[in-house]
Amino acid sequence: MAAAVVRRRAAWPSMVVLVAALLAVGGLWLTWLVGEFAAGLSPSGHHDFFALFTAGELVRTGHAASLYSASALTALERQIYPHPTGYAGYMPFLNPPAAAALLAPLTALPFATARIAWFVINLALAVACALVITNGRDIRIRVLGLAVVLLTFPAFQTFTEGQWSFLILLGCLGALAAARRERQWLAGVLLVVLWLKPPLLVLVLVWLVLTRRWRIAAGAVGAVIAVTLITAPWTGFGADVSYLQYLGNVSVAHVSGGGAVGQTAWEGALPNMEGLIGLAAAIAGQDHPVLVDALAAAVALLLIGVLAFAMRGQLRNACPPLDICLGAMALGLLLDPHLYAQDCVLLLLLVALTLYRLQSMRMRGYRLLLGVDSVVLDAAVLLIGAVLLDLSAIDTLWIQGLFLRPLHLLTVALIALVALPAWRRRRSTLMFDAAAT
Repeated sequence: MAAAVVRRRAAWPSMVVLVAALLAVGGLWLTWLVGEFAAGLSPSGHHDFFALFTAGELVRTGHAASLYSASALTALERQIYPHPTGYAGYMPFLNPPAAAALLAPLTALPFATARIAWFVINLALAVACALVITNGRDIRIRVLGLAVVLLTFPAFQTFTEGQWSFLILLGCLGALAAARRERQWLAGVLLVVLWLKPPLLVLVLVWLVLTRRWRIAAGAVGAVIAVTLITAPWTGFGADVSYLQYLGNVSVAHVSGGGAVGQTAWEGALPNMEGLIGLAAAIAGQDHPVLVDALAAAVALLLIGVLAFAMRGQLRNACPPLDICLGAMALGLLLDPHLYAQDCVLLLLLVALTLYRLQSMRMRGYRLLLGVDSVVLDAAVLLIGAVLLDLSAIDTLWIQGLFLRPLHLLTVALIALVALPAWRRRRSTLMFDAAAT
């Protein structure tokens, strides 16, 4: 007991230092955020919201058929800001037509007002995510959770770009909570938010099929169909057909250099993406798409094999071990072909799942064995999550010249997370064999 008390007391100074570091770095992102909104539009600013606003305006004015037309989007974006933006000279709309319909009412406001309103909505969503993640925890953990969610780099990127990341995160958190309560249809319906990023939806559906969560998978597909039908009077089915074609063209762009070796439907800097494509592009060079694709595919197949080895006998387990769940989530993010810093908000799903497992009776037993106070342990999980979130800043800020190279430390950490359960299983097997002999 005395040793446990000593360990608890020794942990607090480290926690204080880490929290201070989080607040210091978060203060930098907050300063940049205020400057972004105070300075107005500029060539070096963040322009993703141009695409969202103009797409909503096209739906509101009855021109949804032009949602994926470069000329239509460019013409409207030039009215907001009369200079080229992005790698292609304009900001493309990458989300389904239903998303544009959701934004249509916002476009009745002037652009500057709509941008502030969307920021306020995103801020409310972020706060809701933090409260869900730390639900039922000590007030100190709840405050720390707010800091981790709001003051890390992916939040800064989401707020300045005006992206959907916190809406996606909140829907996924709700789906996890519903699945834990065996409300599988509801869990599937809440996963409709992943339709905003179709590659992630496909990856999640593959996981649900492999683990035989049929109702959740059916609920997700049904919800996508329902949302498409509900918004069809404003978007028309032609826009959905155009979107599917556009998705195919964007997929081709990702495997053909993203504009580095010729014009493509989507153009951007692959090395400042996270995930396997970003890592491969940083190593081989974006202007060598065949090498990038081969390297990314080889690592992807290796990681899939590694996780499959760790999951032997676990596919039908209603509650797989925590390390396997975290590894599967990490693999999903690594395989996402369009994972930018703002999308790394989804790392908080790993934090949420870990905190939930730590709250279970089984993990409480481990806490007592470790002699670690529950508040300290929860704080450690949140702070590790904050470190991972802020690692995404390196690859984004590289493009602005603040780092010499995109280091992809976050991607490396996610790869390690995928490999961890296989390493632990292999180690356990070797120890068992040694004991048997």
